[in-house]
Amino acid sequence: MWRWDQGRLLYFQFDVLKSIASVLVRFDGVNIRASDALFRSALEAETDMPFAPDHYTVMRNYKRMFECAFLATVYNEHLVVTDFAKELAHADSNFSSVDDYLLNYISRFRFPFPAFDGYDAIQERVYPFCAIIKLLIAIHLMGWEAKISIEDVFHYIIGNQCTGYEDINRYTNLPQTQHSYTEAEKRQVREMVIFISQLSCLKYYNGYLWLDVTNPAAIEELVHNFLIPDAGPVFDSRTEEFMRRASLTNQIVLPTVELFTTDVMDIEFIEGKRRRVEHFRVDRSPLLRKYFREHNPVPVCDMCKMDVSFKYPWAGYMLDIHHLLPLSSSIAITAKGTSLSDIVGLCPSCHRSTHVYYTQYLRNYGLDDFRSREEARDVYWSAVREVA
Repeated sequence: MWRWDQGRLLYFQFDVLKSIASVLVRFDGVNIRASDALFRSALEAETDMPFAPDHYTVMRNYKRMFECAFLATVYNEHLVVTDFAKELAHADSNFSSVDDYLLNYISRFRFPFPAFDGYDAIQERVYPFCAIIKLLIAIHLMGWEAKISIEDVFHYIIGNQCTGYEDINRYTNLPQTQHSYTEAEKRQVREMVIFISQLSCLKYYNGYLWLDVTNPAAIEELVHNFLIPDAGPVFDSRTEEFMRRASLTNQIVLPTVELFTTDVMDIEFIEGKRRRVEHFRVDRSPLLRKYFREHNPVPVCDMCKMDVSFKYPWAGYMLDIHHLLPLSSSIAITAKGTSLSDIVGLCPSCHRSTHVYYTQYLRNYGLDDFRSREEARDVYWSAVREVA
């Protein structure tokens, strides 16, 4: 059975995980039961989210969530923090974006996983995220629309007992099975899929997980650098197995190839800074443009309010999408998956001028990135007011 921690999707968002990690490292090694009140208060203050209910300790309710995210566990009532949490909490972290974090995560997460009851070190190991992304890549390489439903995960991956070790050719020839599943199993797989959809090359939308890549070199990098299961030894001890999965000793690998074909428009804005590339990826996503157009059929620029189809009738839907979140974030996830709430449509001129405005703001304040969602929004609306 593929297992996940249900009902806590918002806690698995990258920005929230970073905030949680910053608290965990402060409590590393303490008796976490005895420190529960302080621990809960720190988590709620840092994340602005509840860690309820108050009549249970935080670790009773959230231990599985911390473990599924590779952040921390408990041994003899003392908090044990992982390399992943320490890296996320570090001021100059290598995990400067959700891609950096997840691309180091997906090849390490495997079943059986020690966070769940019935852990058995003898069982065959399965790397679910490797298998899911390999199936999407196989579909893409066959020239089809690269999307899979939650039912497809059961009928093609689980039903065929795929482990994630298989090469891409195996996934191009998977027969459909009639593998049965319960509603509880479906909910858990769905939340796993939405969690991994934070990767900038994936989107979960209208019940499907989509592959969103236009650069063939990026697919090659995914297959050869990030979708090879990190096998290693299997430990009978739950704690040892978990800490081995979340170990990063000299093993951090970062993506180098851009997902989407690029142009020169945003070179000044990116300036070689990897965190700004995440913003660029969102702006260039073909799937997000498609989703945005479905929800906004009239191409009106959010900044200058021009209907570009009226001014340029020969150009069609000539709006770019613009991402309002902090640049180190990917698309926000919700209970329904990919959210469009932090995206606006801009005409090409306003889009370019907004990036110039951002560049000037960040330079003036000596920043590499926005420091919060609110700051990013405020700077955008400041630019809008100047145009108005």
